[in-house]
Amino acid sequence: MKLLTGLMMAASLTAAALAGTASANAADKFVVGYTNLADTDVFTMSRKNAFIEAVKADPDVEVRFTDANLDISKQLDQIDNFITQKVNAIIAVPVDYDGIVPGIEKANAAGVPVITLGIAAAGGEYTFVGSKNYDAGRLQGEFMKEKLPKDAKILYLQGTPGLYHSVERLQGFTDACLKERPDVTLLASLTGNYDRAEGMKVTEDWIQSFPQFDAIIAANDQMALGALEALKTAGRLQGVMISGVDGTADALAAIKAGEIAQTIFQNAKGQGAATFEVIEGLKAGQPAPKEKLVAFESITADNVDQYMQ
Repeated sequence: MKLLTGLMMAASLTAAALAGTASANAADKFVVGYTNLADTDVFTMSRKNAFIEAVKADPDVEVRFTDANLDISKQLDQIDNFITQKVNAIIAVPVDYDGIVPGIEKANAAGVPVITLGIAAAGGEYTFVGSKNYDAGRLQGEFMKEKLPKDAKILYLQGTPGLYHSVERLQGFTDACLKERPDVTLLASLTGNYDRAEGMKVTEDWIQSFPQFDAIIAANDQMALGALEALKTAGRLQGVMISGVDGTADALAAIKAGEIAQTIFQNAKGQGAATFEVIEGLKAGQPAPKEKLVAFESITADNVDQYMQ
């Protein structure tokens, strides 16, 4: 009986020791809360996966992932939960430029550093990691300024209305092309909400409304690919240049096939790595930078092979 009691006590002590070790291990982790704009969005998932790969380099970093699914109220709740969990840092891919501000300010008040990934915010203290969306539109505009024929007619597929990156990409294109080429006529500019099916539907309507146009410029690749499908189905692709943003695999393949003229490469891997570098700096007690930029790059038939895996 004494032997059994001794064994039970030893087992209890071992379990307690293991539990203590687990607690110590958990306490040693640098915990990061990551709230994504939407796990259904192709590019934001590419960026998230790139960060997951980068963070594998440090086993002492633990990341807790959530999906806002395009709902800013849900995203703010997720930030609240991260603050309650006393995470060491928060990464947010904001659903909304203005709407994310209360969450950032709450994190600021709680002393939790915030990184906004890919999309900036209207206020609060944070580190922005990503690319300047104005530059994406500017690169599209510079390309079209050089390539469009005289008196060209064009169409523009906007991103989701009200989102700052939608506004900045359109402004960049307007400044670089339309202001520089007064002979170019913008026939219509409508939103496709960054969605392939919506981009296709808007383009189908344009095909019915406009007997001739020279280019469709889209604020992302998904809409550009939707426009491509509509043009191919209608037999109207010949003579129409298409430009998108993100440098997705489907867009690169379309450029290689001669169906899309340009995409603007948003470097998901580079942004993931840059975010990890900021996390490592915070973990080491370094002050957070105001921003860490990863430049956009123009991809055309001339250089597409460099980007294809």
